[in-house]
Amino acid sequence: MNKNQVILLVVAIAAVVGLYSLPRVVVDNDNEKPAEFLDESAPGGVVDHSSEIPEEIQPKIDYWKSQLIVNQNMQPNNEALDSLMAVFMEINQYDSAAYFAGQFAERFNNIKDWQKAGDAYFEAFTFALDEQKVVLLGRKARGAYEIVLQAEPDNLDVKHNVALTYITGQSPMQGIMMLREIIDEDPKNEKALMSMGRMSIQTGQFENGIERFQSLVEYYPNHIEGNFFLGVCYFEAGQMVKAKAQFEKILTLDAGEQVLTAANEYLERIN
Repeated sequence: MNKNQVILLVVAIAAVVGLYSLPRVVVDNDNEKPAEFLDESAPGGVVDHSSEIPEEIQPKIDYWKSQLIVNQNMQPNNEALDSLMAVFMEINQYDSAAYFAGQFAERFNNIKDWQKAGDAYFEAFTFALDEQKVVLLGRKARGAYEIVLQAEPDNLDVKHNVALTYITGQSPMQGIMMLREIIDEDPKNEKALMSMGRMSIQTGQFENGIERFQSLVEYYPNHIEGNFFLGVCYFEAGQMVKAKAQFEKILTLDAGEQVLTAANEYLERIN
């Protein structure tokens, strides 16, 4: 791909997937410290992030923490946990939300709570850009998910997320093999097909991407992301007739404005 194509693809991916503000630290402390969060990537491990919490948000955090933790003991208060997590997510501190979910799961050791913790850490992992934080968040997500898989070995959503943590870590082939196993077990698995297709684009294997996205839109004809990226793969593989038809199809779907703009830009390049 030339430079313009790369820029266009990046913009399109951002439009389809959605990029949000990133978490800044991974909180990992055993003591209740509102102003200090542990960060294994930081010198000494401790960073003061109290100034990052908006003044109008702090009372909400204080209230829900007081409901969740009484006399330094975690309470079985799911409403307080969910509300506290929601407040942290509101200010894009997904890692802080994950920390409390993880502490709750460790305290009460319920599979549902471990999945909530895994999902929260995975969400923070998804938004992270710093390599050290990606690795750390991925490891924490994987640790929670592995507990879930011990009880629910056929939980394919969890397997999918574990696979992605391996792919961005030091064992990418292990993650890829897990995604292939998911597709072998469930050929219609939307998440696994999408992830395999995205990886094909990222590695420039557009023919493989065509195969994955063709399967995805066969099972899910109105899948906006799948249809768009199938068009991208056709375009990059030089199959312009199919690419044109694919991007024209995007214009008929309920896609967002940025996706429609990207599709029209591809059509202009084809014409």
